[in-house]
Amino acid sequence: MDFFFNPEAVAVAGATPNPSKGGYAILKNLQVGFKGRIYPVNPNYEEIEGLRCYPTVLEIPFQVDLVIIFVPAEHVLATLQECVTKGVKGVIIESSGFAETGEAGKERQRQLKEIALSTGIRIWGPNCMGIVDAVNGRAFSFMHPAILKEVPATDKVSMIVQSGMLSAGFLVDIATNSLMGISKACSIGNKVDVNENDILAYLGEDPDTEVIALYLESFSDGGRFVEVCRQTRKPIVLLKGGKSPQGAQAALSHTASLAGDNRLIRDILHQINVIEAHEFKQMMDISRSLCHYPRGGQDPGKKAVAVLTFSGGSGILACDFLAEFNIPLAKLTRLTREKLGRLFPAWMPVANPVDLWPAIEKNGVDHDVYSAALEALLADEEVAAVFIHSVAGAFRIKFDLVELARLAEIYNKPVVIWVMGRRNEVFSLQREAARLNVLAFPDLFRAAECLAACLNYAPRPPILLPKIEPPLPLSPKSKELLTSVLGPIDEYASKMILCEAGIKTVAEKLVNAAAELAPVSKLLGLPLVMKGIQPGLIHKTEQGLVQMNIDSNEKVSRTYRDLMAKMGNSGRVLIQKQLEEGRELIAGYLRDPQFGPCVMIGLGGLMTEIIADRVFAAAPITIAEALEMMERLKAKKVLDGFRGSPKVDREALARILVALGRLGNQYPRIKEIDINPLIISAGEPVAVDASIILAS
Repeated sequence: MDFFFNPEAVAVAGATPNPSKGGYAILKNLQVGFKGRIYPVNPNYEEIEGLRCYPTVLEIPFQVDLVIIFVPAEHVLATLQECVTKGVKGVIIESSGFAETGEAGKERQRQLKEIALSTGIRIWGPNCMGIVDAVNGRAFSFMHPAILKEVPATDKVSMIVQSGMLSAGFLVDIATNSLMGISKACSIGNKVDVNENDILAYLGEDPDTEVIALYLESFSDGGRFVEVCRQTRKPIVLLKGGKSPQGAQAALSHTASLAGDNRLIRDILHQINVIEAHEFKQMMDISRSLCHYPRGGQDPGKKAVAVLTFSGGSGILACDFLAEFNIPLAKLTRLTREKLGRLFPAWMPVANPVDLWPAIEKNGVDHDVYSAALEALLADEEVAAVFIHSVAGAFRIKFDLVELARLAEIYNKPVVIWVMGRRNEVFSLQREAARLNVLAFPDLFRAAECLAACLNYAPRPPILLPKIEPPLPLSPKSKELLTSVLGPIDEYASKMILCEAGIKTVAEKLVNAAAELAPVSKLLGLPLVMKGIQPGLIHKTEQGLVQMNIDSNEKVSRTYRDLMAKMGNSGRVLIQKQLEEGRELIAGYLRDPQFGPCVMIGLGGLMTEIIADRVFAAAPITIAEALEMMERLKAKKVLDGFRGSPKVDREALARILVALGRLGNQYPRIKEIDINPLIISAGEPVAVDASIILAS
């Protein structure tokens, strides 16, 4: 990928001397910031902007690393073939007119992909804005050169943006507000070849990038996205477009139907330590906050905050908002209270939040009580960060931003300002704060949110999963079912497979004739559960094919006749040992269209879809990840013993989730697995009902 970011020679196919055209802007941007060789390509000109112009890429007599293509869509394929013949390593196609425009465009894009696969040339785009590298002062883009000159390189935040023109809007917003800078902006457009995963991996090793921000409308390869994010030690902030429900209509199991909303995406992002944003400003504010205050060298367990304000009411509100993000207030040490006490009148007790107004009244407007109080708080070992509320344009409140920035740097703790006041003064303070590497926001929620992002984020060590897992010890019959059946496998066969995969299942027998009822009843012991089993039938309860509390031989015989009658005497009856009433969970597996293999744990039984308390994760997973999934259940307390019930064996539950992921990965035809309910019996999870659904 380095030849895209650091080429030695670049050609521009579609260069033009017309200042109103994109081909002109690309060439001018290269001339301003690129130090390598530049070759304009256009058969209509011999020279453009003092550079010799070549009729075709093939006629350039020198080696070319990168070609930026900005010609009409119908000419792109021919130009790309020239690049292949020339031996060019990569091209950035900034032309539009491909899959985003209709059938003809889709066919052109299909041919682009075919060329990339068959020749090995890397294709960035099409329908994109290319690359802006603010740190090195160069742009491989048709953005207007005047805008690019305004983009500051003050922050090591790099962006990956799927949309073309939206990336331009992002850069214009950043440039004209001057509240943050960027390192690199990568517009990837239609992602025919190079996609977010390629660039994520590159930026993960880029010394000029400390935080990566993404706007994506789709995941090119969700499985690889998970893998790359797992290996990246840098904070990643994602704004996902197009999160409306998809695929739920086709789901056959509870697991898949519960995944038919944005919950699966949110859970996987949490699993791989990616912070989800919900709009552009939020994405960039969180990104620059993480860039200013990286948490790598700090104790992730310490995140108690001191609140410094000129108003008791605003201090209360700040505490409320911080609590929403699980950020506690710091308990100030005796020494800190003594230092602060010297600023206050005798009648004012020192507490957190620290209300400075009495100190301002006592010391007068010429005394900087903000800085004195801030230094005392930052020196306190119990304080991980300081949240400041101030006002811009109020002459009675002295607020030295330069001194504040100096103290924040000395103590290396996050300091975030919530500022209100006169509009122009507030914006000026924000810009000055940005220059001093201090975070200032006019909105209380955003200030609390960004401070929480700094305190809650902790880099995780890369998760190393085995590339090839040992095969599960499945019987020949199970392997045959998993490779030959289409659609659902019946409950009995599904649980046979799960049992062989290491998942404990309830004791049961399949009955083919009435004569087998008595010996099976004696073997299993009353009470029993009896179920009608028919090929292709999953939701048996709705069909009246599940009967519980069968506590006599007479009821066994009668229930058998009733179930067979409901099935038209064409099915079989499954008899199970009825477990004592226990907590019901659901565990499952699905092959998601975007992320591939995923596992799920949640509250089970009849309330599964009503309560919808569940957590997903991309598979394969580790035992540690499975245990962390349980911690994110809203009803996780039921796992720890409830009203005298024993604690759930979490390790056993974690092994079930790991086994589901292994089974799905080793048998790609498995589309869905549903274990519902997974009953907790004497603290141990037991699969009572299950189905495996295979894709064709």
